[in-house]
Amino acid sequence: MSWLKESYKRSKRLQDSYNLNGVQIYIKDPLREEIDMEFVIKYITSRIPVSYMKGVDVIYVGQFESLINREANALYEDGAIYLTNVQENEMDLIDDLIHEIAHAVEKEYGSYIYNGALEREFLGKRRRLYSVLKAEGYPISPVFKIKMEYDKGIDMFLYKEVGYVKLNNLVNGLLPSAYAATSLREYFAICFEEYFLGNVTYLKKICPVAYRIIQTLTEMED
Repeated sequence: MSWLKESYKRSKRLQDSYNLNGVQIYIKDPLREEIDMEFVIKYITSRIPVSYMKGVDVIYVGQFESLINREANALYEDGAIYLTNVQENEMDLIDDLIHEIAHAVEKEYGSYIYNGALEREFLGKRRRLYSVLKAEGYPISPVFKIKMEYDKGIDMFLYKEVGYVKLNNLVNGLLPSAYAATSLREYFAICFEEYFLGNVTYLKKICPVAYRIIQTLTEMED
């Protein structure tokens, strides 16, 4: 009966369409054989309120020029989520997907999320990180302390010059991860990930405003 089991596994791997809380997922290019999309869907469904998907019209998985050009694993744009099919395992895919769902939530609830308090919390952390980086000898621009929007120069400085391995050590106890320092929007998305996938107690301790916003939104949606 082993051939039957293998045939079943193969048929699941070749499936190119799934449903996540009413949102269609299309697999344009194949994922690794070890990745179980049914597990990914069940995992996310058990954690993310259904209403958080209302800003998502469709999800695509595969190789896309927009991702390749940006050297990104995932992107939320015009109601669609694009995910690279180059994923190590289910949790890598789940992490990318929840991050982009966070950007959809941000679009739907922007006026509540960005009411001033989150901006102040983010800039406070940017100022502290600026001081740390200056003390470490990095030639960081003062603009880092005041600019909340995405800036390619800041992104490349953190990614290339400092490096995320070093930066993760420097932001320990300040931010959930190095990428949260990139911009205000990425700060919210990383905090959203931490709330649903990481250590929510730790998030509450180091990012109380972000925690409170996400908790209140989630309680409302539940």
